[in-house]
Amino acid sequence: MPARKKTGSGGGSGNTSDASKYDDDAYREKRQRNNDAVKKTRQKSKETATERKRNVERLKNENIKLEASIKEVKEHVETLKSLLLNNVQKKDHEIVLQRILNEATDDEGDSLDGT
Repeated sequence: MPARKKTGSGGGSGNTSDASKYDDDAYREKRQRNNDAVKKTRQKSKETATERKRNVERLKNENIKLEASIKEVKEHVETLKSLLLNNVQKKDHEIVLQRILNEATDDEGDSLDGT
């Protein structure tokens, strides 16, 4: 909004009194402070949006890595299951599978990177 010029009661006389000049100066100063505050708010908003975008990208990349890790671990589990079951009698399959599942449940609290 453009700054409005306050006019005195003299209409179009062109003479400005000290009070009118004070009002104009106070108004301009108030508008300047407001403009500065708006600029600061907009800048902060841009910085927040940029930081949020960076965080989203970081999380996407981390998610891709974790999904690959999960896939790899699942493949290892399937390989181990097949190796174990091939070396076990048919009647013992259920027992071996139960043992494997119990061990996997016990290890669920452990993280993949060992921390």
